[in-house]
Amino acid sequence: RIDVILNGVEPLSEVSEEKKQEIRALYSISQNDFVVGILARLEPYKGHIYVVEAAEMLKDKGIPVKVIIAGTGSCEEELKNTIKAKNLEDTVIIAGFVNDVQGLLSVMDVQVNASYGTEATSLSLLEGMSLGIPAVVSDFGGNPGVITDGENGFIFPLKNSTKLALLIRELYEDTNAYNYMSKRAKEIFNEKFTAQIYARNIEKEYEKVLEG
Repeated sequence: RIDVILNGVEPLSEVSEEKKQEIRALYSISQNDFVVGILARLEPYKGHIYVVEAAEMLKDKGIPVKVIIAGTGSCEEELKNTIKAKNLEDTVIIAGFVNDVQGLLSVMDVQVNASYGTEATSLSLLEGMSLGIPAVVSDFGGNPGVITDGENGFIFPLKNSTKLALLIRELYEDTNAYNYMSKRAKEIFNEKFTAQIYARNIEKEYEKVLEG
């Protein structure tokens, strides 16, 4: 029997405060903004539309949210048009392809994964966890294997932008819950998702096969 082997990545290190200020300036992030990021190809099944809808709800409630969408893909123009139609150009930023993922993650408060199709173990979620970034993710694919609801983030029903908005708002308003989940994100990463643990788990499977 082959066990499911969870992905692992090298942990990211914090960037300098000066670098963070550069990135904030690049995306017009103000000091009070609560920064929510999604790093995924811009394809319909990645659920970006639900993130945009959640951003609209949060803005309407007066939450100073800034959503950064990083990636390229087939629905880029459609997303841009939706953002414009909803008057969200000051709230939702389409960042395009981002080389400096570490820098972008370093200014995020929360990471989102809204996939409802084709999602294994998201490496960007793991990298975010290594920096202590809680995530709000859909209950699809590999997401629940990475995020434990109420521990290192929240899980929402896929395609449910209302629930997504509520959970982002909870992380914004409840500092104690946010700090707890940030701390747990790092702990869970170190317990389960480092590259060393991943390599060791693969070795164990090979050993089982050879012994069998």
